[in-house]
Amino acid sequence: MIISPPFLPQNGLTSTDPAKDDPMMDAVDQFELGHHGVYPIAFDRRWHCGTHLAPNDQTEPVRAIADGEVVAYRVSQKAISDGQTKRDGSPDLNSNIGFVLLKHKTDTGERRTITFYSLYMHLLDINNQQRIAPQPTNPPAVGTSSALPAWLLSPTDGVQAGGGKKVYRKDILGYWGHCHGQPHLHFEIFMTEEDFRAWFSQAGHTVQLGEKNPATPASKDYWGHSYFVIPGGEVIVSVPPGQDSSPYFPPLTAGALSAPNKLYVEAYFYKGQRYTRSWIEKNGKLEALTPAPVRDPYADYEYKLYQRATDLYPKCPSAGYELLRFGRVLNTELPTLSRAESRTWIAVTYDAGGAQGYIDISQDAIKKHLGCGLPVLHGLAED
Repeated sequence: MIISPPFLPQNGLTSTDPAKDDPMMDAVDQFELGHHGVYPIAFDRRWHCGTHLAPNDQTEPVRAIADGEVVAYRVSQKAISDGQTKRDGSPDLNSNIGFVLLKHKTDTGERRTITFYSLYMHLLDINNQQRIAPQPTNPPAVGTSSALPAWLLSPTDGVQAGGGKKVYRKDILGYWGHCHGQPHLHFEIFMTEEDFRAWFSQAGHTVQLGEKNPATPASKDYWGHSYFVIPGGEVIVSVPPGQDSSPYFPPLTAGALSAPNKLYVEAYFYKGQRYTRSWIEKNGKLEALTPAPVRDPYADYEYKLYQRATDLYPKCPSAGYELLRFGRVLNTELPTLSRAESRTWIAVTYDAGGAQGYIDISQDAIKKHLGCGLPVLHGLAED
């Protein structure tokens, strides 16, 4: 399932920074209000399960983040007052009560399904919506990326059940309104307790949420970025043994991790390049070593991944490809490589000075987590 943010501004379509793999999210991040409605705790120290977003232009439509079905919705003809009055004593219509609640369900691996919800609150009333973004007189029955569907253009008598209505990613759900006079969209993504436990506890797919000493999972499922947990005491080399003249390993800086410390490395590919970020754990606290993602010294890493695997793993390039991409072989039907044949040297940043060197991540002591490493980092950082 492809997921996008609830706003898709024009300036998020391009980026001049090659290390920015999601310029759209970078643009939408700027819409977050810092003075109220912050996730997960609001300014008044109450739990706040969503975030408040306010684009620069109210004509920026609110969009569905993914394909799903409508659970409930409400459409209002006009705004309401929260009790405030104008100077003439009339009610100040300063709040919007329109909302859409969507349910999303998708497979995230072999026999592994996740269910989650997205909520869009304080959608603009029909009167003001028609003023800033007039809708067609013959609206489509099903939503589109350019117009609202008919069911979101008629006022409802309170909250309505979804009734099997489908919504697709990028479909317009309305326009952001106000609450207590403050313009914004309240947006949140959540799971029910039942769905949360069902996904995180499925046998063979242990995510190890918050676990400080996670083990490499047995699952073959992969999503997102790769994460490696490197224990202290590991040696970092400037060039892997036997690879002095190899074009795949430009010389870096040798070093070592102090025994009490632990290195966490995130790796991903973007536009043909390989990027990493690193954190080091000292006395139970995490320190970021890479303020920005660091590009691998070998250019066009991903584009040349097949040739790299063929050259470095001649016995089974397919297994080598998976080692280079994931840190371990996921396909159990591939021929087994010996320990020496499995060595997988990658460049990592390992100290606060930005020094980079190579380490063999195929070692059993180095734990590999495919798409599930960030909860480990977040859990450790919060302690």
